[in-house]
Amino acid sequence: MREAHVAAKAKLGTDHPFCVHRFATDGRAILLQQARASGDTCLINITNDQSEFERIVTPFLKELEFDHGITRWWPLGRERAVVVDPVRNLGQPTANLSGVPTRVLARSVVANGSIESVARWYEVTPEEVRDAVAFEQALAA
Repeated sequence: MREAHVAAKAKLGTDHPFCVHRFATDGRAILLQQARASGDTCLINITNDQSEFERIVTPFLKELEFDHGITRWWPLGRERAVVVDPVRNLGQPTANLSGVPTRVLARSVVANGSIESVARWYEVTPEEVRDAVAFEQALAA
């Protein structure tokens, strides 16, 4: 993130690039949507200045939420239950509604084998548990 911030500051000529421009991520790189002289847009990997195939990458983008800087990151997309928020659980990936860290939910499923049981124990929805498991499995891959 720091590398992306330094590169964005230099490329965009501002000390606070994440506050004034729209960024997204594919889970690995931070991408900037830029307008071209022709009127269409392109995605640029901010750290290595590499152009991305917008129509291929766009469906896989996960959203960063902005409010005077990056506030939250939805690594599976906003429609899923996992959020990374620096003011919740010290920035650990968390089930959004309940606030339970994804690591806790996923490890409980591994130990028990039942999503429904873990959902009851932690008083969360089965969808939060499924998303937590999916997120933690993606990290391990």
